[in-house]
Order: sequence, then structure tokens, then C-alpha cells
Amino acid sequence: MTNSPLTIQTLCSRLRYRHLFLLDALGRSHNLHVAAQQLNVTQPAATKILKDIEDMLGVELFERLPRDMKPTEIGRFVLRFAHESLNVAGKFIEELDHRKRGGYGIVQVGVTYGVAHLLSPCIVRMMARHPRVSIRVLERTSDLLLKELKEKTLDLVIGRFTGEDQHNWFNFRDIGATRMCVVANPRHPLLREKALTLAQLMDWPWIVQPLTTPTRQLFEGALADHGLSCPVSLVETTSIFTTLQLLEASEMLAVLPSSAVDTFVDQNQLAKPPLDFARQIEDYGVLTRRGDRPSLMTAEFIDIVLEVAREELQQPEFAGGI
Repeated sequence: MTNSPLTIQTLCSRLRYRHLFLLDALGRSHNLHVAAQQLNVTQPAATKILKDIEDMLGVELFERLPRDMKPTEIGRFVLRFAHESLNVAGKFIEELDHRKRGGYGIVQVGVTYGVAHLLSPCIVRMMARHPRVSIRVLERTSDLLLKELKEKTLDLVIGRFTGEDQHNWFNFRDIGATRMCVVANPRHPLLREKALTLAQLMDWPWIVQPLTTPTRQLFEGALADHGLSCPVSLVETTSIFTTLQLLEASEMLAVLPSSAVDTFVDQNQLAKPPLDFARQIEDYGVLTRRGDRPSLMTAEFIDIVLEVAREELQQPEFAGGI
């Protein structure tokens, strides 16, 4: 391995996309034979490519173990670079083709269900201004969306921070807090009560999100405030559609953002038991990668999201702040 310092000129003259493909395949499989098959080369050829990469970078990227190849700490750093570079290249090719066919570009948006109601007016407004723009939407929990954003498979996320160090990776533009509520189907026996405490709800089955999500952490925090244990009967899911279907078809309960269920409540498909759920979830916002410059279409879409969010906060139900 060379000990000479790596420069951008050396990297650009020697690094090839086949190097990145091999690294990405090895990062996923930890197996040189499998990675060679994915690149359609022989294993000796893959071994030589890997050696060329390590010689170029001047560092060993994998521990050669009897049955697999374990990335070193610096190897994980290089693998992330390879994965992100391929994502960027893939998006470049796709967007270039889109523009050659007369399109304005592609905006890839991640949204968590607590603010999914904002997305429709944003998309309608964006399409009215730019009819040939392509918008792709991925709806998941914030922790999963931020992983996609970090890996450069999304351009922006409408969600919230889920880790203490994420401010180092992402810019955050606040769009406001979200009121949470307990919901049930409109035939639920609890709705006959005039007032309820959280303790009275613990004998009923609940639908909850995984422990890594802010909504679940808020629920667990509310239980802790009242000295309560988590209900025994639980269904755990990240799917808002599964949650809504279960609520409509059973006597289960869930804690959800009011914005996600108000339409269903207005249509008498869901109802809110008479419970004051005091805890509110942390603010949502528009998250982008720190240090990146968004495309013109992405930047305009972000402006529209902030515009729509401001309009919502000015509605009577939000008067005086939330």
C-alpha cells in the first residue's frame, strides 16, 4: 500500500465506478465471491480490484476472516462514500434522461405521517407552477427517512430529528409542533364516558409504533408521567394505513397526530375519547443535508412546504400558537 498522500487529482485519475460497485457489493454481502458475481467478474479479478482500491487509498478496508470480510472502521467510512456516490450517479442519470425528455427535474421527498396532510397542497401548488416536474414521495417514520436522506436517496424530509447528533448532518427549518390525541373507532365503549384518565385505557389493546420512533417515546413518556406500565396487548406497526384500518375494525386505541386523523373524525370514521393528552411531540420541520446545495426544483418545493405550513398555522384552530 502506498503511503503517499491522496489528492483529488489522484483520486479522480485512478478511482473508477467499478471500484465503487465492488465496494458497495462487498458492503452489503461481506463476501467477495458474492460481490464478484454481482459485478460479473471472477473472484480473482474482484480480489485484484479490491487490492487496487486499498493500495490507492493506502489503508486496509476489510478484515479477511475465514467465512466473511468485516469492514474496518475506516472501511465503513469508505463504504458509505461508495454507496452515496452510486446513489448520486444513479439520480444524475435518471434526472438527465428526464430533462432530455422535456422534464424540469425530479424531487424526492420523504414525509412522516404526522405531517403527510401538508404534502398534497404542496404537490398541487408545485405541479401548477411546473407541470413537467416529477415528484416522488416516500412515507415512513422519521428515523428511517433520515437514514435515506443521509444516504442521498432523498432530497428532503418533512419530519423531525430522532437522534442527538443529527443536527451535525442535517439543516432544520421549523414548521411547527403537532398536537397528539388518543383515537378509537366511533362505536368504542369508552366514548360513552364523560371523562377518562390514561389509567382507564390500559386494559384495552393498543396500536403503537416501534420504540425508536418519537411517537412511541412520547407514549412511553406519558405512561411514565402517570406511573403506568405499557399495555400488555399491543400491535406494533409503522404503517398509518394498517393503524387506521385496525382502529376502524376493532376496539383498539392509538396515539396519533390530530392532523392525521381529523378528517376521519369529521367523517365519523374515527373518534377521540374524552381524554386530555397533555404531552405534545417535538416540532416538525424540513430537513436537508448539511453542506449540500439543493437543486432549483428542490429549493422551490421547500419554499412551498414552508409557505403551506405558515398558512396552516394561521387557520383559526391554530390561533395563538400550538
